[in-house]
Formats: sequence, C-alpha cells, structure tokens
Amino acid sequence: MAESEIFLDHVTRNVSRENKKRSSDTTREEWTRKREYILSLLGYTVGLGSLWRFPYLCNKNGGGAFLIPYFIGIITCSVPLFFLEITISQFSSRSAAHVWVLCPLFKGIGISQVFACSFGSVLYNVIITWSMYYIYTSFWSVLPWTTCDNWWNTPLCVNRLGNVSSINEIHANTNVVDDRLFYSAWRKSNVTLTASEEFWQYGTLRVSSGIDNFGSVQVHLLLCNLASWVVVFLCLMKGIRSVGKVVYVTALVPYILLTVLLIRSCMMPGAIDGIVYLLRPDFSRLASVQVWLEALLQGFYSTSVTYGALITMSSYNNFNNRPLKDVVLVTVIGEASSVFCGLVVFSTLGFMAHQAQIPISEVVSSGSGLGFIIYPEAIAQLPVSQLWAVLFFLMLFMMGIDSMFGLTETTIAGIIEACPKYLQQRRMCVTAGVCLLSFVVSIPFVTEGGIYLFQLLDWYASSFSTLLIGCLECVVINWIYGSKRLGNDIEMMTGRRFPVLLKILSSYLTPIILFASLICSLFLYDPPSYGEYIYPEYAKVIGIMVAVVMSLPIPITFVYQVVKGKGSLCERLRLASRPSPEWGPSRADDR
Repeated sequence: MAESEIFLDHVTRNVSRENKKRSSDTTREEWTRKREYILSLLGYTVGLGSLWRFPYLCNKNGGGAFLIPYFIGIITCSVPLFFLEITISQFSSRSAAHVWVLCPLFKGIGISQVFACSFGSVLYNVIITWSMYYIYTSFWSVLPWTTCDNWWNTPLCVNRLGNVSSINEIHANTNVVDDRLFYSAWRKSNVTLTASEEFWQYGTLRVSSGIDNFGSVQVHLLLCNLASWVVVFLCLMKGIRSVGKVVYVTALVPYILLTVLLIRSCMMPGAIDGIVYLLRPDFSRLASVQVWLEALLQGFYSTSVTYGALITMSSYNNFNNRPLKDVVLVTVIGEASSVFCGLVVFSTLGFMAHQAQIPISEVVSSGSGLGFIIYPEAIAQLPVSQLWAVLFFLMLFMMGIDSMFGLTETTIAGIIEACPKYLQQRRMCVTAGVCLLSFVVSIPFVTEGGIYLFQLLDWYASSFSTLLIGCLECVVINWIYGSKRLGNDIEMMTGRRFPVLLKILSSYLTPIILFASLICSLFLYDPPSYGEYIYPEYAKVIGIMVAVVMSLPIPITFVYQVVKGKGSLCERLRLASRPSPEWGPSRADDR
C-alpha cells in the first residue's frame, strides 16, 4: 500500500474515533439568543479601561488628534485578530484552552491564555472589591471622603482640591499634589492632602510603607472581595444560560448610568471647558513615536483580544453564525463607548476645576486615582451627592463584573473541556472551586501592602504576553494552519469566503505591527510605580518572572511536541504542525 494511502487510512480511523468520542460527550451549550452573545461581548470589551484609561491617554497624547492613530490601531490590529479568534472558536466549538489543536505545536498559546484570564480575573476582582466598599460607604449620611474629622485623617487634610489656604499659612512652600502620591512620600513631605485622597489611602486601603510590609488583612476589603466572588459564582454557575440573562442588566445599565451622569455633569459650570480640553486636537503630537505606540496598544487592548475570553464566548455560537457582522458591531459600539466615557469623565473634571479655580490639567488623572479619588471628590460637590455616588460606583461595579464573566468562564471552560463527559454535569462544582481558589489567591491584595502588589503584577502580568500571543495567532492561523484552509472553514460555516482585506491584514500587516510594538515596548517600557514610590529591585525581578511565566507554556509545549514525535526534526515539526484529529466542527454531520 502506498505511503499516502497508509497516512489517509490512519487519519480516517482517527477522525472516525474522534467523532464517536465527541458525540458521546455531553452536547455543548449554545447561546439561547444572538443578542445575549453580543451583550456578553460588549460587557467584556467595554471595561474599566474605557472609563479611566482611554480618556487620560487621549488628553495626554494630542486630544482629538490621538483618535487618528487610535483608530488605525483598531483597524489594523484589533479587528483582524478579533475576526480570527471568533472564527476558529465558532468552527470548532472549543474554548481558548483547547482550540489550538488546530496546530498542536502551539497548544501552549491556549494554556498561556488561560493563565492570563485566571490571573487577570483575580486582579480585576480587586477593583470590584474597592467599588463594592465605596458603594457601601455611599449610603452613609455624610460621604466619608468629604470631611477631615475622621479617624483616618491627618493634620495635612483639606476638604477638597484647591482649599489649601490654612495649610499654606503654616507651610508656605507646599503645593497641592496629584493623586499619585504614596504613603511614605506623604510622611516625608509636608504636603496637603484632600479628604478623598486620605479616605482612599488611609480609610479604604490603609496602606503600609511599601511592598516589603504587607501588614494585616483588611477585614472590610476581605468581606467585599468574598461578596464579589459570590456574585461571580451565582452568575456563572449555570454557564451561558445564567450569564445570558444577567448581561441584560450588567451590559445595558452602565450606558444608562453614564448618560445620566453626562447630562448631570453638563448642567454644571465648567463642564463644556472639560470636554473641549479633552477633544482639542494637537497634531504636533503625532510626530512622536511614543504617541503612536500608546495609541496602537490602547486600540489593541480596547477589544481585549488575545486573552482567550473572546474565543471562549464565541465557542458557544451557532455553527452557521456570521462572525464578521459581530466583529464590526461590537467594535463600533465598543469604541464609541470609549469616546462616550471620555465625555463623561472630562465634563466632570471641567466642573471640578471650575469649582477649585485651578487649571484642568491639575485634576486630570488615570486608573484608580480617577475612579476613587478625583471623581468621588467631584461627585461630593453635586446636590444629593449620595445618590450620584451610588450610581457612579454601581456603574464601576457592573462594568467590572461584566469583564469578569469572560475571564472566569475561560478558566472554567478550559477545565470542563479537559474531561467533558464527567465535568459538564458537575459544572456548578467546578465553578465553585474556581471562584473559591481565586478568592484565596486574592487575599494578599486586601492587606495593607496589597495595593503595591496589585500595581506591580498588573504592570507586568499581560503587557508582553498579549502582544506575543497576538503575533503568534496571526502566524499560526494564516501561515501554518493556512489562510486558504481557514477560508474553506469560513465558507463552510457562512457560505462566504474569507474577506480579502482581513486576510491581507492578518497575514502581513498585523503581525508586523504587533512584533514591532513588542520590541518597542521592551525598550520603552517604564519600571512599575505607585505614585512616587520606588519599587525595590527584587520586586521588579518578581514582576519580570511573572511576565515570563505567563508566556512559558508556549515554548514548553513546542519542545514537548517536537520531542515526543518520531522521525527527523523536520518530520516532527511538520507532523506537529498539522491539525490533530480532534480539530473540526463539534457536530458529526459537519465533521
């Protein structure tokens, strides 16, 4: 018998055996309605970064001019990867951990994505923990970040930004500082601190002097952390059947709250100045390489590609769903949401600067400083401030919990698909186990030194691995699996061919841009910081090790697949690059 016939017979037997195995497993779930899938994608992609990172970067890098490189990054990097991820997962009905059987040589991509989601869910839930505590304190008769007569306040406290006259009489050489000051700097310098700063640092975080002093567990944050994981468990315990219902609230209500906040902010003096400050274009900034790099990276991160959650959520799609429409719809709404969030934030900052009689540049911030210091202080100046505080932090909570669904489901699906015959019926137990373990892992983040650990790991955890995975996805799918074969798969599902523009972008331009961005990031990447706090060298080493561990499964599985093969090195590489017999549609008829 000819060698080709032997190989064909071998493949046929393997495919037949795999068909019987998959058909004997529990039938995979599908989204009940298409809109539940779309809302889940929107809830995942429109996260807290849209609210407190995009507006800051836009203002910092040229205002309206920043949108030019930003949208170029969306079109050239995010959209092609978005389409590739949805396509391969919908075709195979496999989550991120198992979809890479399309090229066993790079199975490690899926493992790295599960690592990124598992680790990311822990970090993300810390932010939700803070939001829950602020929701609780928003019901107090007096908002705790508005006064300086609480047990956590220091003699340097002033009620609000710009109110420094009494302190300046004592320390004539001091100035109001931004929200990024840290504990030890506050103790070494005679500076004024707003009540909102002190509530964040001393009343909520109760920060220690540095990462080498973790201190005790903060019970109030521990309870909020536990409550947030309970909410995640309740929403995910029945899989997409429960998530599909929850997203009607968690994905849509934030838009309602954002609209209410924008209308209320625009009614206050100075709001229009803030919006103009955000959007005023400075085209000279486009000559900076750093601006283009930050725009491309923000555009890349804004759709949350390469983390694996998009793959997992799309694996529950109907086999004949048309992915291109979903990509365009979610991308357009998601990026419009980022701009909308920018208007909400800067209209409020404009009002705040007007009240304090200081330039808007002195109140502009990003990250937790915006969400838990600057914005609460602005809310405190509105009538019925408790109501607006509850609405704002409820919005933060919902935007965060939406993203948690995708991250946590990727971990859960990866575990269940490893042994679906036994674990699919025990999904609730698997979900409880994942949430419980994640809660235990997150305990160090609710200690007095937890904020330093959070900032360090958030700095390194996915910065490099996401760019690397994005580059590898383009190479593996278009060059090893083959764009022609992918085109046949797309035609089988939808009756239409692989869009030519997306094929060209994902095959050539996207991997080149991502690889160049990865190299630039390695050279331009700043060390981690928390305000003025300088991390010790050993902490930076730990952060780098975390970044390496996130990507380590890729070379390990590569070497393993080569070593376990037979024949020469070239033969082993060729065989390990072919799709495994497990690859293909889940339904036997389609296979």
